[in-house]
Amino acid sequence: MLLQLLQLCGKHARWILPLGLVGGFTLPMAAEPSSHLIGPGIWLLLFLSVLRLSSSSRLDISLARLLQVKFATLAGLSSTVLIAQLVFPLLVFSVAKISGLPHVWCLAATLVAAASPISGSPNLVALMGGDAVLALRWLIAGTVLLPVTCLPVLLLVIPDQPVMGLLLPSLKLLLLIATATLSAVAVQQLAQRGHRVLSSSALDGAAAITLALIVVGLMSALHAPDTSLHDFLIALGAAVAINVGFQCCGVWASRALKHSAPRTIGTGVIYGNRNIALYLTALPASSTEPLLLFIACYQIPMYLTPLIGDVFYRRLE
Repeated sequence: MLLQLLQLCGKHARWILPLGLVGGFTLPMAAEPSSHLIGPGIWLLLFLSVLRLSSSSRLDISLARLLQVKFATLAGLSSTVLIAQLVFPLLVFSVAKISGLPHVWCLAATLVAAASPISGSPNLVALMGGDAVLALRWLIAGTVLLPVTCLPVLLLVIPDQPVMGLLLPSLKLLLLIATATLSAVAVQQLAQRGHRVLSSSALDGAAAITLALIVVGLMSALHAPDTSLHDFLIALGAAVAINVGFQCCGVWASRALKHSAPRTIGTGVIYGNRNIALYLTALPASSTEPLLLFIACYQIPMYLTPLIGDVFYRRLE
């Protein structure tokens, strides 16, 4: 029964994610308790992402294909990550400053651009027919390089923050991803030895449910007593503009390089969907407090990407 329910959820994953947004709006009593489950939820989501990729006959991925990357491919991926998480945010910061944007929105856009991809990016890319293998490799490489790429950006936008205060959260996230990936690989190996086939649709359903539950906790800032409708609409407008704008930048860059449609889809999704929530643990409360409402609103375009973005990305196929 549980397996059938998960498979049903996997078939309708595009609609389950928006239900998480509805829960974030309508369940204020559940938002605060759910916020304590964000860390374990991210670990579970990555665990499911690796299992999904390693069990999908459509993607035809094995442990060797995922980890045994040729040097040229590794160098190219590293260059891609450095451009996306170092060059791009520095460009965003410069444009925002020249445009005279308020500091809070300049900070928000720069931090989004400097962050690594969200843990659910392989799932989002897979749902839209993109290159999910690229997304997973990008997620891992982006997290590995994050301690290096984020420091120049954070020291630029928040010069009074000590270096170690920025390194430790990145290293914790790296440990989280490493343990989740190795655990998923171990489960997949055990399943193969026992001649068991993991259901991709059931894993998609479990990932979609996990994503929906995480967003309830991330949107707890919406229920703060001092949050007005005007504040919410401004933050939502900024979140949508940044998310959609960054996705368009990724698509434009990928098409300019004449990449395939699946790779272009993956690049666009990753450019717009970054793990800005990571900075809640990396930065002092005085810096993140003005961003809490924005981070909550940023979940809306991210979780609607598979539903609305599918119309846009279908034109690339």
